[in-house]
Amino acid sequence: MNIEYSDDTDAKWISKGGKAVYGYKAHVMVDSKDGFVLGGVVTPANETDMKNMEAVIQEGKIRPGTKVHADKGYASRENRKIISHRKLKNGIMKKAVRNHPLNEKEKIWNKKISQVRYKVERTFGTLKRLYGFNRMRYLSLEKGLMEFYLKAMAFNLKKAVNLQAV
Repeated sequence: MNIEYSDDTDAKWISKGGKAVYGYKAHVMVDSKDGFVLGGVVTPANETDMKNMEAVIQEGKIRPGTKVHADKGYASRENRKIISHRKLKNGIMKKAVRNHPLNEKEKIWNKKISQVRYKVERTFGTLKRLYGFNRMRYLSLEKGLMEFYLKAMAFNLKKAVNLQAV
């Protein structure tokens, strides 16, 4: 007998903070100057960030020489190769691994990156709080991506208006 938890067969389970969550995850590229959403991809929740760096960079259409800031979820040798191959600058936070804690130089590196990444985190917070993007409203990966694009467009339009008012 096959047990199904939802009509949404694209969504997957993941444990987050000791709590089981069923759904999707958005991997988003945000402009570090003004905080505009440049692009992103939506995946099942159980897909790791590490495997989505190239898709996000490709979706964002960023120019060579641009520094790519990312949290430690994207820290991998493969992602550093992708960044190098596309002639981008590496801004991925360092990640401590078992029996190899971060040294002082790596901690300073992470602190410098986090000083830029706050705009990205602020964008996520706004998308979740004001646009309800902490929960998908539609079933299927395709419709979830459509929802992301619509909310990103609305966010960018409102941000553009607010920046013009200043």
